[in-house]
Amino acid sequence: MKKLLFILLLLAGQISTYAQHKSDVERQHLKGDVKKLTEKEYNGSGDSLMWKSVSNFNDTGNQVDFYTYSPEDVLLSRSIYNYNDSTGKLIDIKRFKADGTLNVKTTYKYDFKGNVIEENNFDPQSVLFMTAKSRFDPKGNRMVKDCLNEFGILFLKTNYTYDKKGHNIEEKEYDSHHSLKFTTSYDYENFDRNGNWRKRTTYKNDVPNSVTVREIEYN
Repeated sequence: MKKLLFILLLLAGQISTYAQHKSDVERQHLKGDVKKLTEKEYNGSGDSLMWKSVSNFNDTGNQVDFYTYSPEDVLLSRSIYNYNDSTGKLIDIKRFKADGTLNVKTTYKYDFKGNVIEENNFDPQSVLFMTAKSRFDPKGNRMVKDCLNEFGILFLKTNYTYDKKGHNIEEKEYDSHHSLKFTTSYDYENFDRNGNWRKRTTYKNDVPNSVTVREIEYN
């Protein structure tokens, strides 16, 4: 279960809603011609680096890879994104460990609007271990995500709330008995000239949990 929760956290930072008419830059509510995004995540008080991630984008605004590093700048994982050449939709993400071995492969299914309604996660032996099913509002924001284990049994439900600018400001997580486990909320600040936030504070049940600082490189 601990390994599964770690993978869920890893997946959460990489992929949520892929619409056919939106690039990854747009989906992540980034503005401008973004080339590279570096995020450093600190503890709740903001004085201790926990990990760093780097995302690179191509000329069409789609993410091509995702790297995570330890506080000592040691590579922890590498993810490669694979798209359909004709539709631009994400087909799958392959996530590799630091030693280059495959850790997780995720495939995607879409609704008629191009929203990802199902994410299937497979281990290195191609055995399904988790499925996430999502529902969206008319703006394409994911409102509900249900996580199911390999037997199709619900073990986690997440509800999402957004502000007027489309930033995710709250997530409520429920267990299989529909009991509230955590409430996660976000505060955004320090926006750059393009309107992209450069600092986000994350709260778990109103207690500061982490601080994310962004560095954005434009073409």
